[in-house]
Amino acid sequence: MRIETDGRPAAPADLFSTYGHFTAMQVRDGGVQGLEHHLVRLDAAHRELFGQALDGDRVRDLVRHALDGTPDASVRVMLRDAERVLVSVDEPHFPPSPPQRLRSVPYLRPFAHLKHLGGFAQAEWARRVRLDGYDDALLTAPDGSVAESSIANIGFLVPDGGVVWPDAPHLHGVAMQLVEATTSSVHRPVPLDDVAAFAGAFLVNSIGVVAVASIDDVSLPDAGPLLAGVVERLAAVPWERV
Repeated sequence: MRIETDGRPAAPADLFSTYGHFTAMQVRDGGVQGLEHHLVRLDAAHRELFGQALDGDRVRDLVRHALDGTPDASVRVMLRDAERVLVSVDEPHFPPSPPQRLRSVPYLRPFAHLKHLGGFAQAEWARRVRLDGYDDALLTAPDGSVAESSIANIGFLVPDGGVVWPDAPHLHGVAMQLVEATTSSVHRPVPLDDVAAFAGAFLVNSIGVVAVASIDDVSLPDAGPLLAGVVERLAAVPWERV
């Protein structure tokens, strides 16, 4: 992994604060799907946390510098204070191939609309459910309504191919926004008791799309062609050069 701060190798002191915000993106052949959405997310969070705008062109320049010609990578842009921009470059990541088994947990991320650095609780829930044989945690509100997984948005498929997105507090992820732009979508409460009524479900984040096999002890239908359509339309979204 390579980490730079404002275009120079990161110092240890740059890495310790858990306050701040970030975005994560996959780079393929020097391009990013939804790059403008990532820049808008960073600017909005920066204004909220630090009271000032974040120059998108500067972020692009720093990402390009950190990539140093690397065509395919996983990139994070992190802001721990108002001025310094950290960029990490790692190996490209890909979605898991088997459908995921989720276990619901009673937790919502604080300030869920922000992609912030304070991720201990969701990571710990994910660790605990994996010890019980599940693939990821499904975060739920006190009333039992579905929110998101520990690191991804969850969408529920209906027979006409549309997507129902849970409206409990969640991060409006970039990949989720790209699915919304390419597949008919609605937002509404999704109680845990209702998940069996859907034609299938999937997780989506910058790494990609993966089917959901089950939630707790409820097996979900194989989404098959419905999910294939979502994936195909998402894949057609252009990759914008950094």
